[in-house]
Amino acid sequence: MIELCPPSDPVDAPPAHVLVVDDDRASADVIAQTVSALGHRVTTCNGWTDALRVFGHSDVDLVLMDAIMPGVDGFRLTRLLRARSTSYVPIVFLTGLADRDARERGVSAGADDFLTKPVDPLELKVRLTAMLRIRSLTRDLEARSRALARLATIDALTGVGNRRAFDDMLPKELRAVGVQSRSAALLLLDIDHFKAVNDNFGHPVGDTLLAFLGQLLDQSSGGGTQCFRYGGEEFAILMRDTNATTALELGERIRRAFAKQSANASVAGGCTVSIGVASTEQFPRVPDGVAFIAAADAALYRAKALGRNCVCRYDARMDARVA
Repeated sequence: MIELCPPSDPVDAPPAHVLVVDDDRASADVIAQTVSALGHRVTTCNGWTDALRVFGHSDVDLVLMDAIMPGVDGFRLTRLLRARSTSYVPIVFLTGLADRDARERGVSAGADDFLTKPVDPLELKVRLTAMLRIRSLTRDLEARSRALARLATIDALTGVGNRRAFDDMLPKELRAVGVQSRSAALLLLDIDHFKAVNDNFGHPVGDTLLAFLGQLLDQSSGGGTQCFRYGGEEFAILMRDTNATTALELGERIRRAFAKQSANASVAGGCTVSIGVASTEQFPRVPDGVAFIAAADAALYRAKALGRNCVCRYDARMDARVA
């Protein structure tokens, strides 16, 4: 495997990373030198195993591949690359095959274009430019799609995950608990007397308080901790590989921080939050989402009953329905 860097003055298109796959070293070197002269970074591989490794661990923008190679030919290798790709990367066959059947096989395998050997440098430049334009447009579309998908799962007011994101993540986490013998914890948080804040100061002030709590929770996320706005003034925190004791500690840190810092968050002054905590280790078997939420909700109800501004851990005696 050889990597060539582009010259100091790239020609036409912005530099890209081109993977050249050909068992003929001399042919691969000629193609690589031509592509490098056009201003692009080139990696050459003379076997399919190296090609798979480079493709899977680097930012390849285009593949130029010989159709006929020993062992795994270009047709099969193209299918393998397509199966592993998380982004659309154009693949161009370099081949001496001019027959129609070979081209149909290539298209069926996932090839985007063909260049006949020996490759004409001008023809290579034209095809390279066209394929890299497709690659650039595809990357832009993929980035926009990811951004839109993220926006669809974020609560606009608080900046944490929304209910849709929570409903999607909770069953995944519980499945992982069952399959990998892990643990998970769920915290439900509710701002105390939030209705009074809206009634006495107006909804914009209530929104400011919600946004502040979302910011505070966002600072607690990462490392397997994910925060969501569950609904209204209620929030949820999912903690991966966490027992009830550790979850209680996080809940207490959040409770103290909110009680202290909320005084400066809005004209409503200092506010408090009640928190209920449940952990999968508290169940004889992995609970489903409904039972897990009910357990954390029962603990939250207990925190409210004890006078609010506290953190309570779920106990099966709180509600027999969630045991």
